[in-house]
Amino acid sequence: MTNPVFWARAAFMVLALLVGWLTLTPNPEDTQSGFALAQLIAEIVFGDPALTDKVAHFLAYAALGTLAFWSRLSLAGRAWAAPLALTAYGALLEGAQGLGGVRAMDGADAVANGLGAIAGYAGACLLARLYALRAS
Repeated sequence: MTNPVFWARAAFMVLALLVGWLTLTPNPEDTQSGFALAQLIAEIVFGDPALTDKVAHFLAYAALGTLAFWSRLSLAGRAWAAPLALTAYGALLEGAQGLGGVRAMDGADAVANGLGAIAGYAGACLLARLYALRAS
């Protein structure tokens, strides 16, 4: 199969499931090593390594938003609703996180999720438009 939309959708589903699992599992210690890039960005952009977790949330949902665009996902025929649905997904996962009693919901994480989804989708949209302009 060489259909790029198929592969984008497959990657989207895998990443959405992975993000859900990482959000709901009791603080997986083995993921801490994967925060190196997020920590570097937090230190460079914000000058505060304490924001590493927020940057990681933003990056994960930016990747989901980007894949949602390339997957041509839409709700009720409206493509712009995909990043809003990802925002809701991130907020619901944050809320569910607090139900287990092991981890706590963090509203700032939900905001980072939503901003990442919107930024990733918008960035992919912009790149597609720039490419279309250049190709014509």
